Amino acid sequence: MNEFESLPLTAAQISEEQIDPGFSVPPTDNNIDPDFSVMPPYEPVDPDFSVMPPYEPIDPDFSVTPPYEPIDPDFSVMPPYEPIDPDFSVMPPSYPIVPPYVPCLFCSNNQWVRGSIRLLNAATGYNPFSIWIDGRLASSRLGFPEITRYNQISQGYHVFTVAGTNGYTYLRKSLYVGGGMATVAIINAPTGLDLTVIEDTTCPSGYNSACFRVCNLAYYSGPVNAAIGNVYFNSVPFKDAASFSSFNAGSYLLSVSRSARPETTLVTTPVILNPRRIYTAYVLNWNTSPDTIQTLVVEDRRN
Repeated sequence: MNEFESLPLTAAQISEEQIDPGFSVPPTDNNIDPDFSVMPPYEPVDPDFSVMPPYEPIDPDFSVTPPYEPIDPDFSVMPPYEPIDPDFSVMPPSYPIVPPYVPCLFCSNNQWVRGSIRLLNAATGYNPFSIWIDGRLASSRLGFPEITRYNQISQGYHVFTVAGTNGYTYLRKSLYVGGGMATVAIINAPTGLDLTVIEDTTCPSGYNSACFRVCNLAYYSGPVNAAIGNVYFNSVPFKDAASFSSFNAGSYLLSVSRSARPETTLVTTPVILNPRRIYTAYVLNWNTSPDTIQTLVVEDRRN
């Protein structure tokens, strides 16, 4: 509420006499401009906001942190449990499962049975190869000792070409591919290089069992012996694969020696056999010496 301004009194007005202290003379009723015929001038206060109030942010540096009050931190109040459709009265819709399309590589229009092959470089002493099948590139820069995945191919004869990455052709050979699964291996030979087909047969493996076999691709070592657990693969010839043997799943030690020197173990390889898997241990030469043997263990699944 605004205060009234004090008016200075003149000397004539200064008196100690009281003026009508008992209000015996009533004042006259004179209204001052009762109909508001005279309006006071309108004077807006700072109409163009030329004077801005000072800006004072509230706790700009967050020096005062509000108290942290977790809501029910110890989960003392649990929400009610309401199972959704507990008796399975509403069944979800059933959608058919469409198997993925697997293309048949290198298949002609008149194929009647499809097989699957993979490529293995088991030839020591060479740079990586490019392999062509019927004039189409099947694998590029396949080094030693590397193996590809299986690819489908039509049953029948196919021309395989083994070339260097510089385009030089080492070998061209026609091979028959059956309706099953097989590994086509590049191997050392008296003439330099050769191709051989290893049939990848299956083996029944149970819930806690696996299958294991040995394949000899060590040209410079001749027949080899291999032992794993209490099973022995004796005198496995070059380019031959022994039959599968069944094992309990677990960890084993594979030992390989030359049949000419059975008492001398040339390589020992730890092997883990997983259940429901089949394994092939390829015996290879890592150089031209008969005793330079290494192994390549490949795991497959057939069911």
